[in-house]
Amino acid sequence: MPSTPLKNFQRSLDSLDYTRLRMEDMHRNGSIALRDIHSVYEALFLRAVTSFEVFLEDLFVSILEERAQYAKRRKVVLRMRTTSHEALRKILLQGDKYMNWLPFKNTEDRANLYLKDGKPFSDLTGPDRSTITTIHIIRNAIAHRSTHATNEFKTKVIAQLPLLPREKVPAAYLRSQVRGAPIQNRYEVYVTELARIAEDLC
Repeated sequence: MPSTPLKNFQRSLDSLDYTRLRMEDMHRNGSIALRDIHSVYEALFLRAVTSFEVFLEDLFVSILEERAQYAKRRKVVLRMRTTSHEALRKILLQGDKYMNWLPFKNTEDRANLYLKDGKPFSDLTGPDRSTITTIHIIRNAIAHRSTHATNEFKTKVIAQLPLLPREKVPAAYLRSQVRGAPIQNRYEVYVTELARIAEDLC
């Protein structure tokens, strides 16, 4: 079957989780230290978020090129058409070298320009938008480590959560258990949510 933005994203997440599980085994066996597994979680989370951004771009372009396949009966109406992939890229980039898709408002604003009512991107629920915002805040706290990014993480992500002191940094927070049946850590929950949101957009 031909590749699609969703399938590519799902394969990317599967690959990241395979790496995560192998690293967890190595940590349990004493082959790598706690600081190493924390570095792994940070790197994998950044890769997961980047893969989601790639998915958003690939889906957006496939819609405008009328290649997108929808599992749901969607009414998606283009507000523009182009003669080639190269022409479309130039229009979307508007002189920039790349497109920012997060915060999700960037995606919505772009969708409203080129798609009637911004669909399917405008169809996301408020809770899904909130989840993406939280994930983006964690991503920034890992990638930038600035005072602002750290404060955003502390005040908007973990402020109201009953965490152990050692779990109040991004890597340990992502690795902390949040569900008991099945046992899942926060990394798994967030990545599962990204996968579900991606599927809902298709």
